[in-house]
Amino acid sequence: MPGMHRAKRTPVLLPVAALLAFAGAYAEDPVPIPEVLPEVSASLERAVERGDARAIAVGLYARGKTAFKGFGRVGGDDARRPDADTLFEIGSITKVFTTLLAQTQVDADRLAWDRTLADSLSEQEFASLSVAEIRIGELANHTSGLPRLPDNLRAENPMDPYRGYGRRNLMSFLESFEVRSLDKTYAYSNLGTGLLGELAADAAGLGYADAIRRDVLEPLGMHDSGVELADPARLAPGFSAGADMPRWSGFDALAGAGALVSSVNDLLRFVDRNLAADAPDPALTAIRDRIRPGDTAFGWHVQDGEDGARIYWHNGGTGGYASFLAIRPDNATGVVILSTSTEYNAITELGIAQITGKAANRDVADIRAYPGAYRITENMVLTVFIEDDRLFGQATGQTPFPLTRDGEHAFVFAAAGIRIVFDVDTSGTARRLTLNQGGQSLPGERVSDEEGIRTRTAIALAPERLDDYAGDYRLTADLTITVLARDGQLYARLTGQSAFPVFPYEADRFFFKVVDAELHFERGVDGTVNAVVLKQAGEQRAPRIE
Repeated sequence: MPGMHRAKRTPVLLPVAALLAFAGAYAEDPVPIPEVLPEVSASLERAVERGDARAIAVGLYARGKTAFKGFGRVGGDDARRPDADTLFEIGSITKVFTTLLAQTQVDADRLAWDRTLADSLSEQEFASLSVAEIRIGELANHTSGLPRLPDNLRAENPMDPYRGYGRRNLMSFLESFEVRSLDKTYAYSNLGTGLLGELAADAAGLGYADAIRRDVLEPLGMHDSGVELADPARLAPGFSAGADMPRWSGFDALAGAGALVSSVNDLLRFVDRNLAADAPDPALTAIRDRIRPGDTAFGWHVQDGEDGARIYWHNGGTGGYASFLAIRPDNATGVVILSTSTEYNAITELGIAQITGKAANRDVADIRAYPGAYRITENMVLTVFIEDDRLFGQATGQTPFPLTRDGEHAFVFAAAGIRIVFDVDTSGTARRLTLNQGGQSLPGERVSDEEGIRTRTAIALAPERLDDYAGDYRLTADLTITVLARDGQLYARLTGQSAFPVFPYEADRFFFKVVDAELHFERGVDGTVNAVVLKQAGEQRAPRIE
């Protein structure tokens, strides 16, 4: 098949070390087996101990040599540590493979990156000319101008949010989406990559699941990877903030955005094919070479280091899984982290630390000047805090993110392009900071800690009482909060988003652990729950839908 060929070298599983050995790749230049950085290993161990993650599998690659390390336990009834063949949802890392599928079709002259949607969907009607003129390549680097998700996505099952969104729904969106012009700057879009997957599969003459298997996964030797589970017994059950999370198994027309399941061993095969000493497949290098301003290639995020090293990476997250994949062609190294967790930012930060070899400074005395609350805008306070000897930031209504030192009184969260510089007075205390992101510089003055993010402690609640809260609540004309009780745990989901567990801290009051938000339920005179108030950077009341 054009653009993808089966491996010339056969991976051999070594049962003693649980490593893949890629024979002959660097035979004349012995390379030590790579190791997980001590700081990264310690952070992953703590994530398991705190209950932020249940199973973590790490794979490393260095010029043909590989290493594996597992943390925690698989979960469910399986108390074993995850191994290199344990299966995980990889979420948005799927986008790398979807783009590769499209490249194989381009190489076979079945598709073209500069072809428009109108050319590719000749019988499709479009409400807007600007949508019809979107080019296929713009779907691959998130410059199409399409929104993150389609506005007609209505989850049949809040715990499996993409299930039921089929081809007809996707075409209906394109037919009705009216916009005068589209912003062609970078804007991450699951919709865009999902559409790319549909178009690439059309070109292959198959459905997405069969096309990605035939034209990408099988030629790469990734026989355990796919939309469908190769072996359901090997899947680590999803996990979030102490609660089990079901698998997202129904991506349907948006499968190209995040439907794949894989293992460390399979992803190390992919890393090897990208970095092998003999010439990599042209399709693999072709998508990496399409760099545009804004640090994106086709399918990959791109990060350039001060030393000139270029890192290609992608992360992923579903309802109970967080993942990271990165390669460095300059020194032929790669990193894979798969986990049952929704600590997406932390997994990404640790992956970046491993691939760059720059772990965070853990000297607590060196970061004590910074914790506190800093007002950035009228409606946003940035709370800076220390946890497990690490500095973190968390903005009002958002998820926490780890901070890594980047100079005197300066810290970064590289994955989101955030840089924070603290202004420290003569007493050694930070009084203000400047938050830099996306070309903006926002000053923040220290305020009372009470204005920052509050600490909450979950209390026990009888499982039968959770049924009081289950139901749908109308937030706006287009947004619904769906609350459901499952196996003694309450979950909440906003239209178009994932469902996450919520935890009681007072009567009728629940909080999210994955984001700074609360749900306050209201009861009528008869004692039944009739509304909920979402508290997240403000508050909005949502009456219950009868």
